[in-house]
Amino acid sequence: MDIDRADEFRTAAARNLERGNADTDDIEKFATHADNLEGVDGLNSGPVDDFVDAGARGNAGDPGNVKGALREVRRADEIGSENIRKMSVELRDGNDIKGELDIQRTNGDIVESKSSFGFDPERVNDQFERKLSTMRDHPDVDFDGNTLEVRATHVDDHSMVRSEITELEDEIAESAEWNNADITIEVRDERTGTVITRETEA
Repeated sequence: MDIDRADEFRTAAARNLERGNADTDDIEKFATHADNLEGVDGLNSGPVDDFVDAGARGNAGDPGNVKGALREVRRADEIGSENIRKMSVELRDGNDIKGELDIQRTNGDIVESKSSFGFDPERVNDQFERKLSTMRDHPDVDFDGNTLEVRATHVDDHSMVRSEITELEDEIAESAEWNNADITIEVRDERTGTVITRETEA
């Protein structure tokens, strides 16, 4: 790898391979995607950091960090480094992280990386609201007129997700708490290639 922290990555790769957190194909794909994203701000403090830290403390390891990091660099690579302004956009209160956004495109859109999505309406609403709150409160992220795109390996209930998107977009547009913002929410189901958006009026 040509990116920063390549030495740490190689050490972590051996550790994660030994612990079963990743196989050789995972490691090769991660390295390829990360190389393609060389120079993207936040790459090393985001998915590379997750991969390196997975299992670094304790014996159990955290295979979820490895898989999540792999998904994030793959999706960022698909978007293209030329289209990414920053990865791992953190909203901080002093030393505390209040929220984090995975990918910010050069056009300002936010892309969130998920494994599975859309299994429970309360959880879907909570995930949307946490990311949208971070977008609203982050000084370097536009809120009004912006788009939040969630990319998931699998989306369970498309109809429920569509309903939640519609309800939340309307709530934000009508609420002073959300500055009556015009927000677009999209969910991309990679398994089917479907992009789920708000319900349209008949």
